[in-house]
Amino acid sequence: MSTLRRQVGAMVRHHRERAGLTQAELADRVGKALETIGRIERGQAAPSFDTLESFAKVLEVDARDFFGSGEFAAKARRSDPLPRVLDRLAGLSDEDIEWADKLLTLALSRKA
Repeated sequence: MSTLRRQVGAMVRHHRERAGLTQAELADRVGKALETIGRIERGQAAPSFDTLESFAKVLEVDARDFFGSGEFAAKARRSDPLPRVLDRLAGLSDEDIEWADKLLTLALSRKA
């Protein structure tokens, strides 16, 4: 089972749960079998681009969000705060994002 399939599946599950939908509800809304949704979320099947676009529309996210953010998002069973952080940053102005970046840099430099 590929890391990418597991990562995409985990992100589909994350966004589905965040939207408050069951697997059955998502399956119904995108016209897929319940078993297919389960297999995708477990990384046992890879969704097509068309299916990813359907998921994105129903879950009100960008299709790119299903690919997570590198190795951090790909780790199995990790509670990943990164999507939540990225959601928060997405709503900020460029100036506020620069400020948040400087704050994060300062916080990480004190940790080292």
